[in-house]
Amino acid sequence: MRLLLVNPNTSAHITDRMVAAARAALGGDAEIVGATARFGPAVIGTRAEAAIAAHAALDVAVRESPGHDAVVLGVSLDCGLAALREVLDVPVSAMTESGLACAGMLGTRLGLLTLGTRMLPLYRELVDGYGLSSRVVGWCTLEQPGAFGSGGAPDPQVADAVAAGIARLVAEDGVEAVLLSGAVLAGYATALRERVDVPLVDCAAAAALHAVALVRLGARKARTGSLAAPHGRASSGLSDALAARLAAPPPPRAPGADR
Repeated sequence: MRLLLVNPNTSAHITDRMVAAARAALGGDAEIVGATARFGPAVIGTRAEAAIAAHAALDVAVRESPGHDAVVLGVSLDCGLAALREVLDVPVSAMTESGLACAGMLGTRLGLLTLGTRMLPLYRELVDGYGLSSRVVGWCTLEQPGAFGSGGAPDPQVADAVAAGIARLVAEDGVEAVLLSGAVLAGYATALRERVDVPLVDCAAAAALHAVALVRLGARKARTGSLAAPHGRASSGLSDALAARLAAPPPPRAPGADR
């Protein structure tokens, strides 16, 4: 099984960090390779950057996904997730969606920890869109610019700050499991597992594991509904691969679909 991890920011070292966390979680059950956006922000931390990232994710995934069995969307705001599921023929998993699902199996009161105070409203909207606002009872945002450095291993100063944030979520909000939501936090759950009192979820690892599960379920691509592939759509200014995907002819209907 081959998985493609799509990073819609332009920082290749962040792609590498997510791929490393995913490989560690998969343990050889699947091959996973990373693909980094060819345009857009170096880091996604605003609404404008998230909008650009959705386009970048489509651009990368349509170009690089042939030959892969599933796509992992490597961005914690899950930018462009529904659009990817619409245009691709393979399953797509996403970091925060998968992380929330896993955390919900580990605790009844969930906490979400991320980087950047400005991002908190975006995460609240994302969680609300998944219908899980009642489950996430604790929120923690940290200002840790050192987390975005190019080193592969978790930064000790950042790890200390994350551990302290988790402790606050447990003490003040009574959380029972914590989601580390942020591409640059990939790998920190493993590094901190023995330092905290509740389960931690690495979103990159969770999304990779869910991608494998989706492939093994063997569900086919929808031919109808809002996630059916677009077809016959004219466009301009897009990459050749994305324009061709939008303009593709409709797939054949399933036998008996008109009955």
